[in-house]
Amino acid sequence: MDFRPSPHVERIRAEFRSWLEKNLPDEWRGRGALASSSEGDRIAVMRAWQRRLYEGRWLLVHWPNELGGRGLSLLEHLIVQEELLVAEAPPLVNAASLSIVGPTLRTFATDEQKKRHLERMLSAEDVWCIGFSEPGAGSDLGSVRTRAERKGDVWVLNGQKVWTTYAHVADWGFFLVRTDPNVPKHKGLSTVLLDMKSPGITIRPLVEITGDVDFNEVFLENVAVPAASVIGGENRGWNVILTSLGHERGTLNVVDHVRLTRDLERIVRLARESGPYGRAAREEPVFRQRIAQCRIEMEIVRLFSMKMMSDLELGRPTKDASIIKLYSSEAAQRLYDVALEILGPYSQLWHGERRAHEDALFQHGRLLSFARTIAAGTSEIQRNIIAERILGLPRQP
Repeated sequence: MDFRPSPHVERIRAEFRSWLEKNLPDEWRGRGALASSSEGDRIAVMRAWQRRLYEGRWLLVHWPNELGGRGLSLLEHLIVQEELLVAEAPPLVNAASLSIVGPTLRTFATDEQKKRHLERMLSAEDVWCIGFSEPGAGSDLGSVRTRAERKGDVWVLNGQKVWTTYAHVADWGFFLVRTDPNVPKHKGLSTVLLDMKSPGITIRPLVEITGDVDFNEVFLENVAVPAASVIGGENRGWNVILTSLGHERGTLNVVDHVRLTRDLERIVRLARESGPYGRAAREEPVFRQRIAQCRIEMEIVRLFSMKMMSDLELGRPTKDASIIKLYSSEAAQRLYDVALEILGPYSQLWHGERRAHEDALFQHGRLLSFARTIAAGTSEIQRNIIAERILGLPRQP
């Protein structure tokens, strides 16, 4: 593979940079820009920014023109994500759903379902959440217990979900439920589209270790869902969910690796300026080696990501998603460990405090990195997938 960007890709980069200069307000830039806003104001800015990107056809440039894209490649989508991070633009309110639910709907939804939901998801007219995990079914989604019983032309849902991002502000949800408890567990699942304003839904926000409130518990009590809300067919949810997980562990992590690379550049700058022993960390051989190791790891993730994107573009089957997810999530923890050790005592400061470097970006990143090895399938699950499905090793008895 030739990893050098083509002139066409660089033209796309330049065009998007020019668009950003005209369309991204200064008051929306930077980590601290939305930190002091209320929850409602923060979500409003994220929705407005996503809609602006959609109207400029920069939201998902690798999607077809008729869906608001530009018919470009995944590589060019990655270039746009890089530039958004360079510009320190606000996050998208539907970021996870655009990477997970959107492609799944394009693959499995009926024409009517696509017409009803895709444009409103892209424009942020509707905020979406994803209801997969449960208290007893996180990495092992085959053990989902939330029950859906058919009663006439509706399904009636009862159960509980957890770690449901943005459920407290969501208009719609993409939920995995059990529609047949009498067959092997992977064969009795279905995916449904759920109106989050339906009677019987109770949402309890969860405060994370970072202090953010994005995750939620969702309780479903006799929630009626039209039979036409099923995606991909009744009891065929496992096939649907495998597609969703492939995008979560693969393309979503590819974009996330860009953010890690940007933070590595910040760490390199930090190492030039300060260190825990009264002199710049770059003068310490141990820190130089550890930063070099982080650089190598980010390059490994980048090259694996490029390979996977190439496979997807050419329609080739790829098994790299679990490798990228496992490696990048653990590399992220090592990356932020280095940053906090360079900061020394200042690593105890939090954002908003006067001496907090980069408004405590590295502290926030380190706390968030604990979730990286759990979300989208734990590291242990990823190792099992790699061992059994990629290396062909036998299952343990």
